[in-house]
Amino acid sequence: MLIILLPAVLHSAYWIGNIVLVLTQNSFQNTIFGRNIENTLGAMEDMGSEEEILAEWDKHEEKIISNNSKIPYVVFVLGESARRDHMQIYGYNLQNNPLLMERYKRGEIFKFNDCIACANHTAEAMELMFTFSEKDSDEKWYTAPNIFDILRRAGYHTVWISNQTPTSIWGNTDKVYAERCNEKFFEALQQKDSFAREIDGVLLPPLDEFISNAYEKNFYLIHLYGSHPVYNLRYPPEFEKFTAENPEEKLVAEYDNTILYNDYILDEIFKRFEDKNALIIYISDHGEEVFENGKDFSGHSWEGLGNRSMIEIPMLIWTSKTFNELYPEKISAIKNSVDKPYRTDLIIHTVLDLMDIRTESFNAAKSIVNDNFDTSFKRIYNGQIYTKN
Repeated sequence: MLIILLPAVLHSAYWIGNIVLVLTQNSFQNTIFGRNIENTLGAMEDMGSEEEILAEWDKHEEKIISNNSKIPYVVFVLGESARRDHMQIYGYNLQNNPLLMERYKRGEIFKFNDCIACANHTAEAMELMFTFSEKDSDEKWYTAPNIFDILRRAGYHTVWISNQTPTSIWGNTDKVYAERCNEKFFEALQQKDSFAREIDGVLLPPLDEFISNAYEKNFYLIHLYGSHPVYNLRYPPEFEKFTAENPEEKLVAEYDNTILYNDYILDEIFKRFEDKNALIIYISDHGEEVFENGKDFSGHSWEGLGNRSMIEIPMLIWTSKTFNELYPEKISAIKNSVDKPYRTDLIIHTVLDLMDIRTESFNAAKSIVNDNFDTSFKRIYNGQIYTKN
């Protein structure tokens, strides 16, 4: 009964809050309470039931036109709430990416400099990133084919490894995608709030186990909890490198510590594939607002506020030595693509392109590593065309 009544309660609270705050010449969306209600309603309206989503995917089988995939290890690391302007590897003034910087200097990492998130929140971003659905589409996201069904049919053993919960009031995308994989691991099977979540290091032992029982061709999706609030709970005490006394500055310092710990987690993942033929893609689902433009707020703001910090995200590709030796043409294509404009709802095209898989929905003009990539693609955010500068 509570679940049934929750949307009505939230709608009522939302509109009452709007009326009160309009009368006082304030913006309800600028309050933490208002933003949380807005985000929850958006997730609920787009969620879809698990049965509905899975049935839709069962109805339509994406045609594979060609499958020349040979890469034995492909890893997609989905980060959380990381923004690139708070990362040393992107020029931030704190040394919170020492391990990534070392690998970058050795030529192991390619950093993409103009990638934006397709949504301000995790569920909405995930809906678009792993299907052929796009931000501007009027169709339900789950009416489009998903990458996990495609990869399984292309001969990949697919594994979903997550430090987020399968279902919550924010959405059920983790669960339905995991159901399309051959195997899955969730650190928490039930909904946990931010105070009860484990740090991302908890995912390394299950990853080791999956690697030790690897198949001929493997695709691992690793979903981190990254830099999600509450920041000082996202890392162990030994990663509390940055501190401050002022409350706002202290919170920013804690956010920077989450980036430092994320640096360690990514490095640990890379280590596990150094002796293999492997390709690893890291993208954050969205960014984070941390007291921007004099506003007394940190967390996930909504798109209508047009905050760049929410969408300007890191996109990194790491490749092993063996991969570099076997696929010099792919390395060249990646190198030539790092300054191109991109948005994460197109990433499915890039992943399939790098894996040499073509399907009827694949579009070379939407793969950033393809010679036919359309650099004139208009990225709409908050109703406006986004440009990096």
